[in-house]
Amino acid sequence: MDQVNIFVGIWGLITYLNIVSLDEMKRILEGEIECLSAKMLDVSRITSSSQAPRGKKRKQEDCPWMTEDQNLVVKSRCLLGQVGGWRSLLLGAKTRWEVYKLVYALKDHDIKGNKVLKEALSDARGLCRGYHMPVKQLVGRVASRTLDYLKVLLEGDEAGRIAIYGMEGIGKTFLMKHLHNCALNMFDYVFWVSFPDVFTIKHLQDAVAAAVNCDISSADHLFVRASKLSDTLANLGRFAIFLDCVPKANFSLEQVGIPVPTKGSECKLILSTSSSLEYKFFDCFQAVEIKRLPKEDAYMLFMREANIREGSICSFDGIPRSLADRCCRVPRRIVDIATRMCGINDPHEWRFALFE
Repeated sequence: MDQVNIFVGIWGLITYLNIVSLDEMKRILEGEIECLSAKMLDVSRITSSSQAPRGKKRKQEDCPWMTEDQNLVVKSRCLLGQVGGWRSLLLGAKTRWEVYKLVYALKDHDIKGNKVLKEALSDARGLCRGYHMPVKQLVGRVASRTLDYLKVLLEGDEAGRIAIYGMEGIGKTFLMKHLHNCALNMFDYVFWVSFPDVFTIKHLQDAVAAAVNCDISSADHLFVRASKLSDTLANLGRFAIFLDCVPKANFSLEQVGIPVPTKGSECKLILSTSSSLEYKFFDCFQAVEIKRLPKEDAYMLFMREANIREGSICSFDGIPRSLADRCCRVPRRIVDIATRMCGINDPHEWRFALFE
């Protein structure tokens, strides 16, 4: 009889402590474990797939959140193994309290995990090696020789800064795109930055920040923004940054936040400009001037852009060669005229274009 009374008393206590609540907490705990495990896999996958520089890839064991997450998941699963059966019924209050504490800890850890996941995604985007830029093939031996020389400068240690200069439309950006694509096989990271149409240091900082995935939106002071950009680039290892269409303006790269590579540096700074290299901005740059095309190269470029085959050139009575000469051997002018004449077979229209 005493044993029955003891059993009834224990059963009443268990009922009072609300076993259903324990089951509900168990279900919540299982959900939190599943959510955190999935997030841990996401962080691990994104981190391992990020194209970080050599020796700088983030290791899983270097992430405190990952270590704490694994410990919490293991502890939670061990506790879940104890929930159920007579032992759980007898220790229901204590078990429910342990489950409650773990659920709270997992929820708090999940909030921290959102920040870690965001940083991992940011690293994955920011650490992209660079994208291949679509660009047409080179035409002529002079352009090929110039690109070969630029590649030698890019690969060597003698020049940390390279300036490609020449008149408007001479093909500076065209050659820089080819050089950019070559750099993808030489450096850990390659960035392309086009100068904003309305130049200010802040606008340029925004353009660089977008290229290197650095968030400077919360900073208003130019010095603070430059410091953040400089720190981001300094931690990337070997990088090459291409600045296209640099204007003649009173500023320095240090003001922007771009570390200036020097002789022997593993990083490179390459820019194109139509400005005079007498300006102090271009001090210590290895200058490469892009000149007008030779007559034969200009003619070859015109023929390609106008899509004229050698076999049909007789019907145009030498007008394509004359048009190429009239373009003063400047590639952009040649491409503009040749593109406009592409597909036109009427000799009268060609003569009119020459007259015009």
